[in-house]
Amino acid sequence: MIILACFMVEVFVFGGSMIGGFLLAILSMPFVIANLNNLDAVLQVFNHLYVQLGIFAFIALALFAWVKWYEKRPISSLGFFKTNVLLEILKGWGVGMLVFSFAFGSSYLFGGLDFNRVDFSGENLLFVLSTIPFWFIQGGTEELLTRAWLLPIVNKRSNLAIAIGISSSLFGIMHLANNHVTALSILSIVLSGVFMALYMLKTDNIWGVAGLHGAWNFTQGNIFGVAVSGTSTGSSLFSFAIKPEAADWISGGAFETEGSLMASIALLLGIAYLGFQLKKEKELHAH
Repeated sequence: MIILACFMVEVFVFGGSMIGGFLLAILSMPFVIANLNNLDAVLQVFNHLYVQLGIFAFIALALFAWVKWYEKRPISSLGFFKTNVLLEILKGWGVGMLVFSFAFGSSYLFGGLDFNRVDFSGENLLFVLSTIPFWFIQGGTEELLTRAWLLPIVNKRSNLAIAIGISSSLFGIMHLANNHVTALSILSIVLSGVFMALYMLKTDNIWGVAGLHGAWNFTQGNIFGVAVSGTSTGSSLFSFAIKPEAADWISGGAFETEGSLMASIALLLGIAYLGFQLKKEKELHAH
């Protein structure tokens, strides 16, 4: 059953992506026909950040359909509780920005990065701000799949530690095909899965961890201008470059900051803090 649940996560990703891609192809048909002589323009549209992140909405819809019509339970059972929604999102967003900024700042201070430029022009600022809801959709969808849906299923059939380990490991496996992937980058992604699982257990809702995940990606891609899990994300407020002479464990190499030891250390500190908080809560409830 656990293996089947892990397989279903991949089905949701593939099925939702196919549906989203099909609808996009239909809606963009007039544009494609008008630009048959300019395929670069067509590819640019399909590879745009908005499109790549927006596709995740269809993956979420595939999961919602499964939960509602096959599992016959309310979608709210995935953690969509209505109390303090905006506050939970903002808190999670702040945590995500803080933890990644710590990792990035450590990499910079240890000589892994060079500062290039800053761009606070109106056009660039507007683009960066406009990516926020798309990062929230993308990060939130990945949290729905691995933390809100898969983790409880595995937990029911084993225990919480195994559930966190399996859901986080699957999260790492799902990134194996990313550009410039390394053992250290996969370790960092698995640790981010553990960190986000603990954050969701601490807050007991999906909103906060969706904000955390979205902010983690937004901060690295469109604030500091480094690759998100090995993939470039377009314009950013700041621009940094990996120092060629820097060790990969400091800079993250071609995978960039998320593939550095600094990211793993930042996440381990976050895991330790949340683990301590959850242990304290458990002890209080026991008394």
